[in-house]
Amino acid sequence: MAKICVLLLPLLLSSVTLPIRSETLTDAPSGVSAADVRQTVAGIISYTRWPHLTGLPRLCIFRSAYFAPALTAASVEHPPAVWQAIPVEDAQQALVSQCDILYFGRESSQQQVELINSYQLRPLLTIAEQTPECATGSAFCLKFINHRVSFSVNLDSLGRSGVRVHPDVLMLASSGSERHG
Repeated sequence: MAKICVLLLPLLLSSVTLPIRSETLTDAPSGVSAADVRQTVAGIISYTRWPHLTGLPRLCIFRSAYFAPALTAASVEHPPAVWQAIPVEDAQQALVSQCDILYFGRESSQQQVELINSYQLRPLLTIAEQTPECATGSAFCLKFINHRVSFSVNLDSLGRSGVRVHPDVLMLASSGSERHG
């Protein structure tokens, strides 16, 4: 009987697949242009105020983000610059970079929350590319529907962020998307 269990265990384990990040997108956003994503992110950032920021905000872009190359190049190739792009590999690199904005890619909501909590004493704007439900984690969550970019707002996260966002941006989210909180 023990031999049968030992032989069946690998077979059973190989057939079980657990979703690591069930809330994230797995494919590239269909038909969405990098220019539209840049414009949406630039709009959110340009209507955000930090209490003591001088100069351009530092946008840390996780390399796991589908649009990371477009956002990294945006500050150089598409003037006027709205942010200083800093590509990051992981949470530790984001902490060391002293970001003013975090742009998450495939990081789970839990990973987002853990990193955001590490920034407790710093004002921090957070944008997630692949967290469409926007219930926890980032303040802004991009949505890719019908070849268009829209976004949701998590009011709880935004309220704790330490930044101020112009009400018109919140109205755009409520009319074109959803608000959570």
